[in-house]
Amino acid sequence: MTSSDEQNTAISYYIEEVEQNNEENDLDIDELLNELNEKVFSDDLAVPHMINYHENYTVKELLLICEYYGFAKDLKANKFNKEQIIDYLVGFESELANTDIVFRRQNMWFYINELKNDKFMKKFVLW
Repeated sequence: MTSSDEQNTAISYYIEEVEQNNEENDLDIDELLNELNEKVFSDDLAVPHMINYHENYTVKELLLICEYYGFAKDLKANKFNKEQIIDYLVGFESELANTDIVFRRQNMWFYINELKNDKFMKKFVLW
């Protein structure tokens, strides 16, 4: 082939889009993404939180967190042990619907620790 033959060569193609009206095959992308985000969020956070709660918190401290969320009475009434409390707590905190209250609780706990670590302010914190 000469260089003039190469310049005159053209490629053509045809794309045909086929629409399927079968409702069973329709994917709701938003629903799929939400399910994926919930799964990833839950799996990524569950194990580190469980380890953190197990190693760094007493049952009393875990029940304070549960009390903030409003379900400590149920756990006490059913006599949950530490592992069960942690499982319940991590399950609650892993749900996307609870993200706001979990963030607020973590923020408040941070502020309490800051106050407890300040020479002057620690006398105003009761626990």
